Amino acid sequence: MLLPITDIIKVLTTLRSETESLQHTVSEQKMEISRLNYRLSSKDRDILKLKRENQALREQLSQYEKPTKNSHNSSIPPSQESIPSRELRRTVSLRKPSGRKSGGQPGHAGATLEQVPNPDRIARHAPDYCRQCGRPLPDELSELLGARQVIDLPEIKPTVTEHRIYGKPCSCGCYNRGTFPDEAKAPVCYGPNIRALISYFHTVQCIPYERLTEMFGDCFHVEFSQGTIKNILHSMQEASGGMYEQIRSRITQSPVVGADETGAHVQKKLHWIWGFQTDKLTYLYHDPARNKTAIDKYFPQGLPHSTLVTDRFAPYFRCFVKDHQLCLAHLLRELNYLSELDKNQNWSSRLKELFQEAIHKRKTMDWESIPVEDLFKRLDDLLLEPLYTVHQDFGRLQRSLLKHRDSIFRFLSNPDIPYDNNASERAIRVFKIKHKVSGCFRSDEGADMYTQLLSIADTSKKNGKSRFQALNLIAKEGHRESG
Repeated sequence: MLLPITDIIKVLTTLRSETESLQHTVSEQKMEISRLNYRLSSKDRDILKLKRENQALREQLSQYEKPTKNSHNSSIPPSQESIPSRELRRTVSLRKPSGRKSGGQPGHAGATLEQVPNPDRIARHAPDYCRQCGRPLPDELSELLGARQVIDLPEIKPTVTEHRIYGKPCSCGCYNRGTFPDEAKAPVCYGPNIRALISYFHTVQCIPYERLTEMFGDCFHVEFSQGTIKNILHSMQEASGGMYEQIRSRITQSPVVGADETGAHVQKKLHWIWGFQTDKLTYLYHDPARNKTAIDKYFPQGLPHSTLVTDRFAPYFRCFVKDHQLCLAHLLRELNYLSELDKNQNWSSRLKELFQEAIHKRKTMDWESIPVEDLFKRLDDLLLEPLYTVHQDFGRLQRSLLKHRDSIFRFLSNPDIPYDNNASERAIRVFKIKHKVSGCFRSDEGADMYTQLLSIADTSKKNGKSRFQALNLIAKEGHRESG
């Protein structure tokens, strides 16, 4: 059925209207897409610009990014280094190549295992029968063809000495009694050798209580508890008090003293081990504080006769001393760090070369010939040089060195003053080993006991004496005093 013409016209009109509306919508969408494309293009240009600026800023900031600190460029101990830093330490050194081959140098005194002239035991190895015809060979025909010696230890077993006292009557009516020796102060007790061994293994070799009981039981067939070890060490501390005080007194009179400190955990709290030492003496003590109060507690009068060799830790420079000498090894490590911090400057390398040259002249020239004034002039030029365009760490070091300027080359005017403080670092290094093995000190008394006995052992070593024999002497003296 056909629609009327009027209806057809209405449908066409409606379709035309809808078509025009759709065309208008498409036109608007095209305009919106065009605007979005323009904005997207603009954003792309902005992103490209920002990327270029970001790259430029990264290149600029890379000059001031701080390198990783390790034992090569700071005072961080090797035990706290990362694995990459440890690998670097194996290949980088503050020392310059000598040009000589590695190993022992010509003239170096070697060490060979020599035979002793009087062996404790001789074992004869002579043939009893002829290896060809089988006839017996008498001992009278033996002649010495050679000798070899085997060094070994006998089975270690404790020896028990029973001390018995007797009484004797006299005709006068007096009944006389014998007396026990000093070492026998109880029905059963340990002798000085065991007491000295316990002190040596615990203090010098850093063996903790539990492992000491195991070692003495397994190797020496001596069984005792950890409480017994503590009591023995405590008695050794009491017996060595006079010697410990004598070391402190002699250090106060020494012309050159080195000092350093390191952290130690005592009862899960951070305390400090202080070390004051000379080429013949070592005095160690522990204190909760890391300031001048901790120094004044043991050196109330300061060190008025001493040139104190240290790093730039402020409390040392507030002590009453004769002079100061800065540790150049510390400074050389700091200069390594600055050279890595900004590789476009040469101030740190020039100062490093000056310090190394001064050390070389100290080692190779006569004292009267060292050009001290020239070295100071070059030092002053570097300390007054403007450092406005480099990292602020350069200025900090420069101002600090300018403050301590007179303490930098003190070693050039006195042959007894070292240019580094390595001896003091060696004196306190054992505490890091102790912490790795034992973890921490369980009490203040344990830390005090350890530092006191270690002071005596290290002093003995510096004087060419056996550390064990020194502790053995204390054990014997302790028996006599208590008796």
